[in-house]
Amino acid sequence: MQRPERLEDQVHFLLSTIVQRELRDPELGFVTLTAVRLSPDRSVAKVYFTVLPANGGDQEAQDGLTRKALGRAAGFLRSQLASRLKMRRVPELRFFPDGTLEDGNHMETLLAEIEKERAARPADPEAEEA
Repeated sequence: MQRPERLEDQVHFLLSTIVQRELRDPELGFVTLTAVRLSPDRSVAKVYFTVLPANGGDQEAQDGLTRKALGRAAGFLRSQLASRLKMRRVPELRFFPDGTLEDGNHMETLLAEIEKERAARPADPEAEEA
C-alpha cells in the first residue's frame, strides 16, 4: 500500500477510536466513520460518516445534527490526532454524510423492480426458438 492510503487508514482508525471512546456529545448518536480521504497536500481530511437514526427518525435531520456535533468536536479531534500522529501539520477535518449505503439500497430496489417486470412479462416465443 502506498503512503497516502496508509496515512488515510491510520487517521480513520484513530478518529474512529477517539469518537467512539472519548467524545461525549448527546447529539452524536450511533455514528460510524466510514472513510477518510486526504487532499494531495494532506492539509484537509474529508471524513465520511453514517449514523443510525434514533427511533426511526428522519435520516437527513440526524445527519445534520451529527455533522454539527462532529464539527464542534473538530478542534478536540485534531488535537488528539496531533498527539498520536507523527505529522508536521495535522489536517483540517471536514465531515460529510456517507451516502453509499442509501445509494446501494436504491440500486437494489431498482434491480428488484426490473426483475418483477421481467417475471410479469409473458415469454416471447420467437426469442425461445433462437
